[in-house]
Amino acid sequence: MAVYTPVNQDELNDFLAQYSLGALIAYSEIGDGIENSNYFVTLNGQTGRAAQHQKWVLTLFENLKEHQLPFFLHLMNWLADKGFPVPAPCPRNDGAINGVLKGKPAILVPCFNGRSVDLPKVAHCERIGRFVAEMHQALEHCPQTRQPPRNIEWMRAQEAKLSKVLPASEMKWVSRSIGHYQKMKPELERCPSGIVHADLFRDNVLFDGDKISGVIDFFHACHDSLLFDLAVVANDWTADESGTHDPAKLRKLLKGYCSVRPLTDSEYSLWPDFLHLAALRFWLSRLESRYLPGYQQQSTEGDKTKDPDELKRIIMSLDLIC
Repeated sequence: MAVYTPVNQDELNDFLAQYSLGALIAYSEIGDGIENSNYFVTLNGQTGRAAQHQKWVLTLFENLKEHQLPFFLHLMNWLADKGFPVPAPCPRNDGAINGVLKGKPAILVPCFNGRSVDLPKVAHCERIGRFVAEMHQALEHCPQTRQPPRNIEWMRAQEAKLSKVLPASEMKWVSRSIGHYQKMKPELERCPSGIVHADLFRDNVLFDGDKISGVIDFFHACHDSLLFDLAVVANDWTADESGTHDPAKLRKLLKGYCSVRPLTDSEYSLWPDFLHLAALRFWLSRLESRYLPGYQQQSTEGDKTKDPDELKRIIMSLDLIC
C-alpha cells in the first residue's frame, strides 16, 4: 500500500535477523493502497539442499498500535489454519508474531500468486460471494472479538470535522446519509452478525486463473452484521461509474453467498440499507483521507486517497434518503 515510512537495507536486515527465513536478495516498495507501508521482500530461503527465492510482504502499521494487532493476526492465523488463502503472519524466532521496525509494529506474511481483477465478470462475483459466506461460517466460533470502529459516534465526529472543509451542498448529503443510517440502525443490528472482513474491495482479493488465490488486508475486520461484508463487495464489484449496480453481477454475487448461507427475510428486505451503509462508511473515510490532515498526507510512494465520489454516487443511486 502507499509508503509512508522509508526503510533502508541495513534497517531491513536488522529486522529480518529476528527470523530464520534466509538472506535478503531484494526488496521494493508497494505503491498501491492508502493505509499502511508495504514492501515486497525476496529472501534466499533454504528448502532441503537447494536454495530457493521466497517472496514475502512486509507491512509497517501506520495507524494501528502494537496492542491492537493480536485480534487481526490471530484472526488471519485462524482462517489460514482452516485452509483459507489468507496470509498468516510468520512468527519470529522468539515466537512473537510481530516485530517493530522504525518504531512501528511490523509483520511478515507470505506473498500469494495471482492478481486482483479490475473488471470483475459475473463468475468472479459468484466466487467471491461463496467465499464470503464460507469465511463467515469458518469464523462462527472464532474467539476473537472487536467492535466496529466506524460506528454512529465516529460518523457524527466525521460530520463535525468535515463541515469545516466541505461546501454546504456536500454536507447536506453527508448529514442526510448519516441520519438515514441512524434511523435504520436498530433494524440492521437485529440481522445475523459475526466477524467480517469489512474491506473486501477488489484490490484485496487475488485470482490465479479462475481460482481465488489470496484474500488480504484484514485490518478493518470486526464484529458486525454479516450482510455488511457482502454489501461492501456489491458496491465495489458490481456498481458502474454512475453508482448503479449491475443486475446480473449482483444476482450472481447473492447466488454465490446464498449457496452457502441463505439470507433471512429481514436481510433481504434490508439489503438496500446495507448497500447504503457500506457506501456511507467508506465515503466518510475517503472524505477524511482527502480533506482532513493526517499521516496519509505524507505518502512517499503511491496514491494516498481513493475517489470519494464513487461512494457518493452509490448513495444517490439508492435514493433511500430523499
